[in-house]
Amino acid sequence: MAFAQVASVATAQSLQGVISTAARTAAAQSGFQALAADAKTAAIVTSVSNALSLSGASSEVIADALIQAVADGTISAGVALSVAAAVAPDMAAKIAAAPAVVAQLSRTGQSATVTASTNAAGGVSVLVGLTGAGGGGGGTAAYDPCAGVIAAYCGG
Repeated sequence: MAFAQVASVATAQSLQGVISTAARTAAAQSGFQALAADAKTAAIVTSVSNALSLSGASSEVIADALIQAVADGTISAGVALSVAAAVAPDMAAKIAAAPAVVAQLSRTGQSATVTASTNAAGGVSVLVGLTGAGGGGGGTAAYDPCAGVIAAYCGG
């Protein structure tokens, strides 16, 4: 008698390890700690995006997983929004409105702007703008992917 193997269905909870491992993998790359904040963000976003793309999870599950990861302090809100723009653009607005994401951005003096558009074929494009609080002069600084995050890859 043969048994069919059923692939496990990804859940927001099961993706937490995927997100954490991907972020830690990016941070383990040689020279990561010396990178500027925007380069660190790009490295983390690329690693997490690639891992989630390979998970086979739906956009809804990915969105829920990203929100949970922000709430748990695994990744920053800006990283979650940037990842969503890459792998679940139809869910970026949901992530941007999530209380955990809004609270984390507010707590760290950072902000995000999400602009979405739909093409004639129904494809969604999302642009995420991230800024951090300026240093005393009222300006803005590069978004810091580690602000408000307790993950080991941020050194804290």
